[in-house]
Amino acid sequence: MKDCPEIMRLAEEGETLQDLMKLPPETILIRWVNFHLAKNGQERRIANLGKDTADSFAMYHVLNRLDNSQCTLQGIDNADLVERGDTMISNSKLIGVPEITSGKAFSQGNVKVNTLFISYVFNTKHGLEELTKEEYDAVGLIDDDIEGSKEERMFTRWINTLGIPDVFVTDLVEECKDGVLLNQVIDKIKPGTTDWKMVRNPPKNDFDKNNSNNHAIKSMKDAFGNKCKLVGIGGVDISKGERKLVLATIWQLVRVHYLSLIGDKTEDDIVAWSNELVAKDGISIKNMKDKAGLTSCVYLIKICAAIEPRAVNPDLVTPGETDADKKLNAMYAISLARKLNAIIFCVWEDMVNVNPKQIFIFMATMMDIAANYKAEN
Repeated sequence: MKDCPEIMRLAEEGETLQDLMKLPPETILIRWVNFHLAKNGQERRIANLGKDTADSFAMYHVLNRLDNSQCTLQGIDNADLVERGDTMISNSKLIGVPEITSGKAFSQGNVKVNTLFISYVFNTKHGLEELTKEEYDAVGLIDDDIEGSKEERMFTRWINTLGIPDVFVTDLVEECKDGVLLNQVIDKIKPGTTDWKMVRNPPKNDFDKNNSNNHAIKSMKDAFGNKCKLVGIGGVDISKGERKLVLATIWQLVRVHYLSLIGDKTEDDIVAWSNELVAKDGISIKNMKDKAGLTSCVYLIKICAAIEPRAVNPDLVTPGETDADKKLNAMYAISLARKLNAIIFCVWEDMVNVNPKQIFIFMATMMDIAANYKAEN
């Protein structure tokens, strides 16, 4: 929303800007494609970025909307889907979209391939009407909350990876209100922590919600002690959906969870470990907020290389001196971490901007992977 406030054009009736910011990127792209299909007078809509786009029909019309002089509809009725896809992709190149796939690959309906292509089209030219001053000012009012929205998405994905039976969160703050979800997360991190006799599931009223959330906060303090900093946060705050306090509470659980993966070590322990791991490269950091040592992202790549040297191609590592180099390094570091089976939720901006929470998750995860990697190899 900050880089492309025009996305608010994709909000459905009754949706707030915060509602829109909670949506995953894939949903935004689906809405974007359908927006242009509608604007181009088409009744057809897509529900996914894979098989529904494989015949190139939708992207033909999107490109035609973006530039009807260069991206005509000629070839849209071609029965050969590969040839049709090749023509559609040729059209996209005329407006500056890089050649990242082929008609043959696109026509197979691979979600990852087609999502990547559609993302590049969006980033090249989204075709959404520029906001008026009043609309832009309205978006500006939530600029300070952009980071909170990113955190909410991250925490949502984290909970969904915990494997809690019958739990799949889509609206974190709202779903925490009932007092059940928070207790489920706590009990998953440390089984046996929650006294389920104290939790009404489902709650009948606000009194039940408050009691259950009060029990969750008490359980966190009792089970995790000083590792959880919950000053000024009570169960009623969670029940009321006080967003900042809900996110602060969930962050404490995220932090405890990742620390438990590495034997309840501290953040200082993680920094000491990583510095020792990359000492041979002559680099180190002071802490997880050390912009001088982290913003180039070379340090993070070196951590991955120390765990598995074969995973790293030195030719892809840049000096990290320019913004462009930092971005490339950050993207490569995230790619390497995931190649080593890290479950992380960061984007390259988090690394370059040295978001300490995301740096913590990255490094704690890599410490856990390093221990298991040595044991397995």
